[in-house]
Amino acid sequence: MLNWKKWLPAALGLSLFAATAVSADEKDKAAEYLSVYYNITPFDTSEATVEDVNGVILALGGEAIDKDELAMGDVVERGIEIAGLKELADTYVSPASPDRAKDVLEEAGIEVPDEYAQYYACALKAGLIEGEEFDILDFLYNCGEAGGNGRHFLGRVSDEDILERVRMSLEGFFLFNDEKLNSVGNAVVLSGATSGYSLKYSGYDAHFLPEYTISYGHEAFEHVEQMVGLLRSHDIDAFLQIEPKISVYEYMMEWGEPADPSPTYSVVEVDEGRYICYAMEYDMSFEFDTKEDKEAFHDLVENYAHKTDDRVDEDGIVTAPLLARSWWQPLYYSETEMENEEFGELISNRVYNSDGSFYINSISLPDQAEAVADAVKSIAPDLEVSSIKVYVNPAFIRYITGEDHQ
Repeated sequence: MLNWKKWLPAALGLSLFAATAVSADEKDKAAEYLSVYYNITPFDTSEATVEDVNGVILALGGEAIDKDELAMGDVVERGIEIAGLKELADTYVSPASPDRAKDVLEEAGIEVPDEYAQYYACALKAGLIEGEEFDILDFLYNCGEAGGNGRHFLGRVSDEDILERVRMSLEGFFLFNDEKLNSVGNAVVLSGATSGYSLKYSGYDAHFLPEYTISYGHEAFEHVEQMVGLLRSHDIDAFLQIEPKISVYEYMMEWGEPADPSPTYSVVEVDEGRYICYAMEYDMSFEFDTKEDKEAFHDLVENYAHKTDDRVDEDGIVTAPLLARSWWQPLYYSETEMENEEFGELISNRVYNSDGSFYINSISLPDQAEAVADAVKSIAPDLEVSSIKVYVNPAFIRYITGEDHQ
């Protein structure tokens, strides 16, 4: 999913500058990201060779530089192409405004060969560089991100308009499906191998750095917005992506008549007397600036977003200052081990469709993962189950093990 909200206004020459998200990041995101997702070994960019740079360009989907000596103009040209801005760059030397690139570069105090002028000018206005001197890895990573080959995010928690973006994002989601995956998932649920699963579209995946990332699930608009506000109120910043998911589970009629179907909710009879519920939910993925902030997230949830027996009255009405629609069993997890030893290890069982565009995910205890994989294999032998360790908050661990409801 292209991060057009981040760079488009600047690319069009407006006053919004796109580099704020980069400057706020405390870690060396470019080198670390390229290493984690593209197996690019970091190198000293002051001594970079054409071969070094081509490794990054090719990994990000660009065309290799076919020269023996590295010229920064060639790097900028390839970066603009990776960002999907080549045609925009050409407008800087179009007959309608032939001197636009020259004027932009003069204003910035940059002198480059004419053959590269439009690429530098476009990179400046798009917020991909700030001047003639720049780090190659940072630049190429930012270009890849702009072109959809990096992190996917709505913005940063600290952005002034982040709540507006969150609301617009949430309002645009509705029930989606993948016929084969839903069929497989439903059969696994009805077999008793798992109590439910989530269907997700890969295009929304955040692709954040796992060491700094927590995924937090919920269903209510107001809770999502208030969670962002909670982080802001405690001066914790992070990149944020909202990943829609369809929560699927067996609906028991003894719970009462289900609500009327809507674009975000449906209960369907799939077998005689057995029903499956499809409900819109969300994963909020937060990539924090520091591991300390990531660890601090748990205390915020425990203090302000976890419903417990001592926080409700005899009628079940919340009596403590909690975020709207807080859950008894909040669910949030990391794909890397947490310092907090209360976090427990579970397995995220993921099954992708043939082209990887959709996948179902069922979280289970480690000793139940094999039963899930066997159930999938018996129903759809052509599909593979990926078992990924996740480290899950203690309240959900207590719930899934049957130790406690809170």
